[in-house]
Amino acid sequence: MRRFPVFLLCAFLASCTPVQEETHKGPLTIFQPEHIRELGTGAVIEGPTIATGEVEYGSIDGKILKGFIAIPPGDGPFPALVLIHEWWGLNDNIRRNAQAFAQNGYVALAVDLFGESTTNAERARALANGVQANTAKAFTNVQQAVDFLVSDAIVDDKALGSVGWGFGGGWSYEMAKKNLGMRVSILYYGPFKTDDDLAQVKSLILGHFGESDTTIPVALVGEFREKLLEQSQEHEIYVYPNAGQSFTNNDSPVFDPAAADVAWDRTLDFLQKTLPTE
Repeated sequence: MRRFPVFLLCAFLASCTPVQEETHKGPLTIFQPEHIRELGTGAVIEGPTIATGEVEYGSIDGKILKGFIAIPPGDGPFPALVLIHEWWGLNDNIRRNAQAFAQNGYVALAVDLFGESTTNAERARALANGVQANTAKAFTNVQQAVDFLVSDAIVDDKALGSVGWGFGGGWSYEMAKKNLGMRVSILYYGPFKTDDDLAQVKSLILGHFGESDTTIPVALVGEFREKLLEQSQEHEIYVYPNAGQSFTNNDSPVFDPAAADVAWDRTLDFLQKTLPTE
């Protein structure tokens, strides 16, 4: 079994930055099993060590793109996931989710579409609107994340998926529409369009939506589900009773741990069917 010495991990990741005060910055660190943390999924991390750290996965207009990566123990090759944050940006909730996926056998690269994170709703809205105003730049960002992953032998380049939450769920869907090589695309309460030509979507889609989410009406979710199932019975769409937007985020006031646990189990089951780790 691989032991993750830092110099080997740096070779894989192309570059490492100096150690910062925050534990999630700097060169890859070994995530020890005794550091059990609650996750946005409602689960906890425990078991074998995983490697985590900040990584440079590309550049746009001369600006380096920095994300967070989590790598399972072992030699690989592993299936890999591109994770896309909510409109709060790449924060610790998304990092915890990356760690959770790595604990279950997936290389998880959390991208950064904003260049910053925030807890201010007005700033979050402005950042999200800025991305929507230049979608070509956002597509370049996620495409470079995909290219970064498949460039290394530790990743199975035929076993890729995307996972997004809220704003990021919409971008996970966009990755499916653009056919960026994803075998699966997972949407946690992410926007979609029911009038899209879903026959052109090559990814299998898993969607988690809250019954009480005022931004995505349940009727539209039902229509989306029907149109997806017309294309393939392997798509899966779920609605969670009384759950609102961000119900799997334990930093959210509407966090629903019971629904989050069910959604997490369904996500892992779906991934094992579509991107098995063994």
